[in-house]
Amino acid sequence: MNRRLSALLALLLAPAVLQAQGRPAPARASVFASEPTSWHTVRPGETLRGITARFLGSSDLWQEIHRLNPGIADPDRIAPGQRIRVPAEKSSIPAARLERLSRQVEEQPSPIPWQNAQVGDMLVERDAVRTRQKSSAEMQFLDGARLTVTEDSLVFLQRSGKTLTGSTKKSIEIVQGAAELNAQVLSASAPPPEVEIVLGNTRATSRPDAKGPARTRARRAEEGSAKLMAYGGESEVEAGGAKVRVQRGMGTSVATQGPPSPPEPLLPAPVLAGPEPDAERACADPPLAWQAVPQAASYIVEVCRDPGCGALVDRRVGETATEWRPAALPVGELYWRVTARSRSGLDGYPSEAIRLAITSDQAGPREALAAEGSLQVGGPQLRVGDRLYVSPAATVSVASDQPARWLPMIGGKQESAWPATWSAGEHTAGAVAEDGCGGRAAIAPVSFIVDAVPPAIRWEVGDRSSLSDRLAPDDEQDRRRLGGRRSGGRAARGAWKSRDGIWRLPLPWARSDKEKEQAADELPLTIRSDHPQAFFAAPSTSLSTNGKEAALGQNRILWIDAEDAGAGVDRLTFRTRADGDRVVLEIEAQDLVGNVSRQEIVLRKAGS
Repeated sequence: MNRRLSALLALLLAPAVLQAQGRPAPARASVFASEPTSWHTVRPGETLRGITARFLGSSDLWQEIHRLNPGIADPDRIAPGQRIRVPAEKSSIPAARLERLSRQVEEQPSPIPWQNAQVGDMLVERDAVRTRQKSSAEMQFLDGARLTVTEDSLVFLQRSGKTLTGSTKKSIEIVQGAAELNAQVLSASAPPPEVEIVLGNTRATSRPDAKGPARTRARRAEEGSAKLMAYGGESEVEAGGAKVRVQRGMGTSVATQGPPSPPEPLLPAPVLAGPEPDAERACADPPLAWQAVPQAASYIVEVCRDPGCGALVDRRVGETATEWRPAALPVGELYWRVTARSRSGLDGYPSEAIRLAITSDQAGPREALAAEGSLQVGGPQLRVGDRLYVSPAATVSVASDQPARWLPMIGGKQESAWPATWSAGEHTAGAVAEDGCGGRAAIAPVSFIVDAVPPAIRWEVGDRSSLSDRLAPDDEQDRRRLGGRRSGGRAARGAWKSRDGIWRLPLPWARSDKEKEQAADELPLTIRSDHPQAFFAAPSTSLSTNGKEAALGQNRILWIDAEDAGAGVDRLTFRTRADGDRVVLEIEAQDLVGNVSRQEIVLRKAGS
């Protein structure tokens, strides 16, 4: 056969040869056409068939990957560093897809040099992720486990054990920085995912348990020490020839050479104080505040673009106060959370991330705002000179035209709400308004004394001569005596004594019907005075109260008064009620801020 004929036959047979070598038939639909895809960086020496075997388990399916990459002219000739699309299916090697990237994140598809990471890139064993300051990366393994890499971290994926095919076990190595793992069982038929975390000479294994997914945070310091915190699932930590089990809610510290320290409880999540959930702030640097956690040495504050903090925006480590103000947050919807760190360096439970909307890229004010308004004290009260007496149920409110959220200041300390009741004693209450961006306006405080003690009721039995100093000969002397205890005191209003200075109690054993009628007309009786007193006659009567007994006769009378060392007495009221063969004298004293005391005196016919 001459050379010209050979060339012609080659041209005629070329399409058939190419189709026989595997060119996809257009009539056959791809079984992976509807599956999610990722990007794989071609390594030196890789072929399309080899990549297919990695991700799909068989090199015979190489046509499926070729169908996802129609730009590849020759399936047997792909260049190192080239990015090709692959199905995001379960592979026979540890593989994870980059789901979220924040700021400066780099990847090393070994042995390709470091390059900027991109969402959707697939990482396989020996690949690495490196985050810079205030940057983060979140990756998802093919079995559903998620790994969040925090700022200033370097993490490698590597093989765990000698046989991985058909297993969900995987391994990551934290060379520096920290990472947080969340692994859960996706279905009842799937084996639980198991992750090995390597931190220098320390190895930890985390897996879900019967109570829920594995939630583990691991951190490696520059000097080689390690920390592991188990928020969920079960973990084991091995170092220095020793192994400890770390249950959920516990953490352990490992020195450079081990062994692990005995596990200790993790600190609870801090309670976020403000901004409140779904708040909006018209500034780029709003103060973030939280309540102190006992035994916390410092706090970690994170601002992210998602509730799980996979996309970090800003981060503050080692904050010792309970408020932090970021330098400049971007405009948009963000989330923030706080974690307490113990004195041993273990991170406690992170708080639930709450939404915060930033609506301006301008910084907030750094100085105090002008305050307009005053504090109003509500409820029963009495002012004596410069002293204001109030009841325990007194209310305090702000009267102001400023559209601001006013927060109470009680005793110089800011509170979230006014107390429902006040304790007895002197208090100073103020209020401060915050615009949510650092501006504060304070209102002048008010001081008051909470009178929580009701008046004291006193009584005494004696003859007319022994009580004569308490009987006034005329009304003028009555007023002087009743009002003399306090400047501006009040004399008794209405009848404070009968015509002869003594009331008669309505008793069934009274000597005549006239006495009974006269006594019935005199009660109930209310005396309004800051020093009220009354005298009662009840012949042939014995009385008792609280173990104290006495007898009334023709010349012996009952004296009752009320006294209050706080706001002062407002009124003294007397009533009677029948109780079988007895009569009960009901006494009620009320002070000027509403405190009430009551007492009963039981009256019986003498000798009964």
